[in-house]
Amino acid sequence: MIFLIENLFNKFLKDNALWIALCFAVVIIVTLLAIFLSGKRSGIKSGNKSFASEDFLAALGGRENIISLYAKGSRLSLVLKENNLLVEEDLRKNGVMSIIKMSSKITLVVNGSAEELAKVIK
Repeated sequence: MIFLIENLFNKFLKDNALWIALCFAVVIIVTLLAIFLSGKRSGIKSGNKSFASEDFLAALGGRENIISLYAKGSRLSLVLKENNLLVEEDLRKNGVMSIIKMSSKITLVVNGSAEELAKVIK
């Protein structure tokens, strides 16, 4: 039973236990707040630029080339009449991070909100 032995360190802990506990609590709270607040900031997309509808429509081959349009999160799914009218370089210049081509559907991963982009295109 080492704690029953009276020495300076045990006496210090016994006399200052409340202050030590409060210091640890403050450090934990400050650390959790820092983690929480930095997580909030990093969750905000940096691509809050305004999308120019004319540029996107031209890169997609025009409004008449779009059969259907669906937006979810950062993905914009499109069904185009003619996939060969798609200009990938222009889309990438306007904030598209990735282009996923499937047989009849094209999915654009945008830097920001795909819902905002869909509203601009419609």
